[in-house]
This record gives sequence, C-alpha cells and structure tokens, in this order.
Amino acid sequence: MSLLSSFRARKPASATAAWTERIVDALLQMPAWLALSRTEARAVAERMQVRTMPAGSAFIRQGDPAPGSGMMLLLDGEVAIEKKGSGPQGDSLVVSLARPGALLGEMGILNDAPRSASCVASTDVVLALLSSQALKDLVEQSPHAAAKLALGIASRLAEQLRSTSNKLSTLSAVTAAMHPTLDAASLTGAARRQRG
Repeated sequence: MSLLSSFRARKPASATAAWTERIVDALLQMPAWLALSRTEARAVAERMQVRTMPAGSAFIRQGDPAPGSGMMLLLDGEVAIEKKGSGPQGDSLVVSLARPGALLGEMGILNDAPRSASCVASTDVVLALLSSQALKDLVEQSPHAAAKLALGIASRLAEQLRSTSNKLSTLSAVTAAMHPTLDAASLTGAARRQRG
C-alpha cells in the first residue's frame, strides 16, 4: 500500500484556505534550517494535501519502497517513530515521538531508498502531505522555494546524522568503559567476521 493510498481524505469543517494558512504558519515556525519566506511557504503549502490518520495507524513502514510517495508535516496529534529490532522477535523500538510541526518521511522525498523507520499515529493525527509529484511541480513553478526546501531538508538530515554520530561515539565510549578488553580493533574485526 502506498503512502498516498493509505490516507483517507479529511473533510475539514473550514475552508481549504484555512488549512493553507495553518500550514504556512507551521512552515514559518520551523527552525533556522528551513528559512522560507511567507511567499515561499505559501507556494509549498498550496501543494500539500491535508489528511487524517486514526490512532494506531502505521502510515509509513520501515523497509517499504519510497518512490512516488512524499513527506508530511504533522499538524495535529502525536506520532511514534519506530525502528525494527534486530532480535529474533523483530520487536519495534520507539526512537522518538513527533509532535505538531515535525516533518516525517523527508528522506523519501529526496531519494527512492526504502523507508528507514515506521511512523505510527499515537493519537488521531492531521498531516499535510507533499507528494513527490507536488515537489516536482514546485521545482517547475517556484524553483527558489523548491531549492530552499530541498536545502533545508538536507541541512536537517545533516544535523540528524551529526547527532547520531555523536550518540554512537558516546555509546562506543560507554561500551569500552564497561568492557575494557574490547577496543576498536576487536570490534571492527568482529564486524568483519559477521559480514563475511
């Protein structure tokens, strides 16, 4: 099931223009990595579709293909970001909780790699979806806004990569402190043996 087909259409009580304004405001409140002007934010917002998902729905699944899907801006509710465990039971681990204003699935809009995590609605949620096709339209009709959006997403992903690298470094130091006989060379050798 594709991301687009997993959404059911929202029937908002207010006009579409009200949702557009709400999306514009959310985009303008993003951290510095997404420095859109009001006009650019409106160009993005006008191409987004508002959708709802009931609590408990997994609307992005780790490992699913991303082609033709998109990214979402969480407008209302809370979403659990989950990663599959590597154990025999395959349990999922909640790695973070997304709240209104969070972007979800943004890696999938930049490349066609399989989804890196699952997104499960912890509560009923309202999302604004920017499909891959809508991004292509944005590139053609508002290239400056599209470039700023893409650079902003890339900057956010770089921040996340840096944070993950720092966490791995800390985890390595803790592991080394707990097991003084383990060092980087023995860990690297063990990893090679597992792959080979």
